[in-house]
Amino acid sequence: MKKLLLFLFFSIFTANANFKVDEFSLKNGMKVIMVERKSAPVISLSVWYKCGSKCDMLSKSGVAHFLEHLAFLNHKREFCNYLDKIGAEKNAFTSVNTICFYEIFPKYCFEKVLSFESERMKSLEIEDKVFQNEKKAISEERGMRVDSSNLGKYYEVFLSNIFNRQTGGIEVIGWKHEIESIEIEDLKAFYRTWIVPNNATIILVGDFEKPEAERLIKKYFENIPPVKLPENRSLKGSALSKKSIECKSAENGSISKIKYTHKVPFLAKDNLRKSIALSLALEILEQPSSFINIILKQMTNTVSGISFSYTKLVYEYDILDFVFYTNEIDNPDKANDNWQYFRKKIMDGCINETELQRIKRKERISLAYEKEDVEQISNYFGWHLISGLSVKEILSLDSMIQSITAKECNDVLKEVFSTSPISVMKTLPKGYDRD
Repeated sequence: MKKLLLFLFFSIFTANANFKVDEFSLKNGMKVIMVERKSAPVISLSVWYKCGSKCDMLSKSGVAHFLEHLAFLNHKREFCNYLDKIGAEKNAFTSVNTICFYEIFPKYCFEKVLSFESERMKSLEIEDKVFQNEKKAISEERGMRVDSSNLGKYYEVFLSNIFNRQTGGIEVIGWKHEIESIEIEDLKAFYRTWIVPNNATIILVGDFEKPEAERLIKKYFENIPPVKLPENRSLKGSALSKKSIECKSAENGSISKIKYTHKVPFLAKDNLRKSIALSLALEILEQPSSFINIILKQMTNTVSGISFSYTKLVYEYDILDFVFYTNEIDNPDKANDNWQYFRKKIMDGCINETELQRIKRKERISLAYEKEDVEQISNYFGWHLISGLSVKEILSLDSMIQSITAKECNDVLKEVFSTSPISVMKTLPKGYDRD
């Protein structure tokens, strides 16, 4: 076992040492990140545009997501058909902060894929028939995700009350009546404004030769003219809604649960150490540790389990959810007493150095694996770059993890839990018939 651990940690340090990133910009302002990985003859190419749903036009929520659908089809499906032919993996997605298109394909197809991707950036076609079909598909998608789901409807209300429009106050898919009002010209206007080289970052990971890759990227992208970007409409620093939302939802299932949502009193992208300390602390709390077991035993017959979710690097405000699985949903005073007791125990200090070191080792192993997978590497850099971190800061994350102390973990938990929840949601079991 000792030999195995020594070999494992040697491998991890070797992987970190060889993790070299090349970064440059084209004359038109497009940024390029390249990471060579020769373990397999494949390449991951992703293009990240800094223009998610927070860039939707007023009264036209859902435009960014709608545009992503149409751009993914691209030129009468020629690009998609080619990727299917060569057995490539392909997809696209929209979030609050980004629209991303990505492909994973055999290395011999590199130039052809680049040529298609550059066409998507400079000359998108939108046919009326395709537009109408996609509008119908998006309306059906919204119906499944939001309109027919109590949790989906709650989340939409939560976003609109907690965040303003430009910091994630609207579901990425958009409001139903605004989706229906979107016209082709709205999509073209969004495309001309945001799907431009000086608003894009290409992330290239895999088996390629750097000089040739740089030459081809310049060949296909550098001649696309930049566009003056609109001023950032983000309302960072504006007051967060202090309204406390309470919602009861009768979803299918037999479990009652109460979700307490906190606004994290700092931004992950501006406070990396605090964010990492909070992430490590939450991971420790999620383990079957003696601390959680003791608390659950002290709340016997009232709380059967606890889970957490930390959403960071997406909104202008990071949020933290704590879910109590409970049979005391009919007794709000008892549920609140349990919550206050739990908060106090957390704030008294619950992270010790032994548990922290164990989680650090786990994180380091996880990072080592991620650094050998082309898709994981692409996503790792893409999400952090879109959130505002630099390549240098991203490369420093693993060493920063190792320097976090148990005191920092306890201090950040105390800081977060010194605030009151901004939302409380109660999910009721199937067959629940009380008000």
